[in-house]
Amino acid sequence: MMALAGCSSAPPEIETRELNFEVGAKANDDNALAVDLVLVFDLTLVAQVSELTSAVWFKTRDQVKLANPTGLEVQSFEVIPGQPGAHIDITGRSRDAIAAFVFASYASPGPHRARIDGLRSVLLRLGGKDFAVVVPSS
Repeated sequence: MMALAGCSSAPPEIETRELNFEVGAKANDDNALAVDLVLVFDLTLVAQVSELTSAVWFKTRDQVKLANPTGLEVQSFEVIPGQPGAHIDITGRSRDAIAAFVFASYASPGPHRARIDGLRSVLLRLGGKDFAVVVPSS
């Protein structure tokens, strides 16, 4: 029984501490692009969010947020091709999330979704038809 006293059944917190954007000159075929950082605090929502494509996410996010006011946090950005990208520090309550996803509203078909919670520092390279998640070199 003593060995179990130190164990916790709580899901682990995300490792992500920063997110940076690198926006290509022809990102989203040279059109502005909405990007959402979705931080999930409710274990039952992790599977639901991980199955969504960006098209479905952006179509239903308002309803998902209304149905789960404390279960997730959304940070929304709009990036312009060729413009400097944002630098986001994950602080405060955001660090208590158990999962972190990025969705980008590309005009081209595809899931345009990535799970990033296992990475401490993330560089999101936004290109013409999709994005890539890169771990910056130290």
